[in-house]
Amino acid sequence: MRRSLEKRASQSDKIRSRAQLWDWLPAIAGLVMLSVISELGAFGSDDSLKLFWSLLNLAPGLWIVRAVVRSLRRADEYQRVAQLEALAIGFGTLIMAIYTTGLLQAGGVGHLRQMVQISFIASMLIWIAALMFKTTRIDEEPAT
Repeated sequence: MRRSLEKRASQSDKIRSRAQLWDWLPAIAGLVMLSVISELGAFGSDDSLKLFWSLLNLAPGLWIVRAVVRSLRRADEYQRVAQLEALAIGFGTLIMAIYTTGLLQAGGVGHLRQMVQISFIASMLIWIAALMFKTTRIDEEPAT
């Protein structure tokens, strides 16, 4: 079965996708590494080291900001609009999830750390799903 011309990614799309992968990869690796270190309890017991390790989690977050800005600068007009709309959907999800977390904490339900992590992860996944939904190419046959 032949792929339609509209469904094929252009050379610039491939280059942009590869560049985005290399922009995001260090941030994701850093988040995974810091999560493993956190779960293993390898932060140490000294208060100053706990502060250092806690603030070290900002580094992958700042790297994600860098990756998003770079991908927005590389994008064409259509992709930029789609990315910003997906970011808005993810941000709205995060706001509602944090609001729900506050309500649950006021009622004494659950653990704050877990609920904030779940809120962050859910908003990121919804952001990615919205971006995929908005930028998926559909192979449609013209009506005859």
